[in-house]
Amino acid sequence: MHILVLCHDHPNYVPDLLLHGLRKLHGDSVVDFPRKDKLYEGTLGQPFLEKIPDLMPSDEGVDRSDIATKLQHGFFGLVICDVRALKANLPLLGKVACRLALVDGEDQPVPLKPGRFALLRREKIWPDPSLPLPMGMPVEVIAWIDRYADTPKTHSIGFLGSRSKMTPDRNALLDALLLAFPDALVESWQYNGGTWRGRDAYYRNMQSCKVVLNLPGAGYDTFRYWENAACNAAHIAKRMPLIIPNDFREGQDIARFSSLTELIKSVEQILAEADKWRDYAASSRAWLLAHHTTERRAAAVLDQLRTVFG
Repeated sequence: MHILVLCHDHPNYVPDLLLHGLRKLHGDSVVDFPRKDKLYEGTLGQPFLEKIPDLMPSDEGVDRSDIATKLQHGFFGLVICDVRALKANLPLLGKVACRLALVDGEDQPVPLKPGRFALLRREKIWPDPSLPLPMGMPVEVIAWIDRYADTPKTHSIGFLGSRSKMTPDRNALLDALLLAFPDALVESWQYNGGTWRGRDAYYRNMQSCKVVLNLPGAGYDTFRYWENAACNAAHIAKRMPLIIPNDFREGQDIARFSSLTELIKSVEQILAEADKWRDYAASSRAWLLAHHTTERRAAAVLDQLRTVFG
C-alpha cells in the first residue's frame, strides 16, 4: 500500500514522529508531500536544538510527482494529513478517493467537525472519540542518549525545564523539591533570555541523575516524557488524564504522583534501596523499545486505521 503524508513545513513533533516511523517501516512507499525538508535535515520538534544525525532514511526513491492524478486514480491506499496542513491541501483532499486520517498533534485539541476521516489525536482524553496518537522515540535519539550511559550518578533527581512567571505552580514544586533533595539537579533550561543549552547537554546532565522527573508542558504529552524512559534512571511523572496505549506501568516502569508530598515520598522510596532506580531504568527502557519507538507507534496507528476502515 502506498501512503501519502501531507505535511506542514514547520517542525511538529507528532506528525513528524509518525512520518519518521512510517518511512522506517515502509520505505519509499510512504510519500511525504511537500517534502518535509527540516525532518530530513535532522530537525525534530524545536528548530533551535541540535540536529539529529541520520534521523531520516534517504528519500531518493520517493516519487512526489503528479500527486493529484495519483489521488484521483486510487494510487494511494491511505492519506494522512497534519491538521496544520489541512487548509493548504484542501484542493488535493477534494480528489481523495481513499481512506483519510487527520493528525492533531497540537497542545490543545483542535475543534473539528465530524467527517469522512479518522482522527488521530495527541491529547486524547476520554470520552473524545478520536484515536490516540502520542509522541514516540526515534531509535536515533535513543542512541544519542546512550552516549552518556556511563555518566556517574551525582544527583538524586533531575529536572531541566523552563521556569518563568508564567509557571508559578511548577516553580513552587521545584523549589520544594530542592529543599527536600539538596543534591537534586533542578535548573531553568532556557533557550532565550541569556541561557542557551541544547539536546546534547540535556542528555549528558540527565544521565547524572538516579531519578528523572517529568511535568506537563503546554500539553500533557511531552517529548521529555519519552526521553526520560531512555535516560538510565528511574522515571517519575505527574499523573495525566491522557489515553496512551501500552503506557508505562506504574510501580514497574514508572512512578507517578499527584501531589508534592507523594512526589517526595516516591523519590525517597526509590533512593532508599541501592538498586531500585536501576530496576526502574531497565524496565522503563525495555518497555519503551517494545512499545514506543516511532516504528512501533507507526505500526500501531496502521493497525488502528485498519480496524476503523475495515
